[in-house]
Amino acid sequence: MSQPSPLPDTSEIEQRLRNAGIVPPADRAAGTYASAQRLLAVVHWLRQPRTVAAEPSNTFTLASKD
Repeated sequence: MSQPSPLPDTSEIEQRLRNAGIVPPADRAAGTYASAQRLLAVVHWLRQPRTVAAEPSNTFTLASKD
């Protein structure tokens, strides 16, 4: 199971939101950053490593398409 990454600080979350084009209103910024920090703290549970069995059957073929 993947290990949780360290919690990002407010400036990193602000940069992520800015990169996504999201600008929270000033009166809701603190709550937005707190929510984002909580979501990022549990994202390792959502992103499980994929096994070979989970891949589509035609991903690992040896035949070339010439």
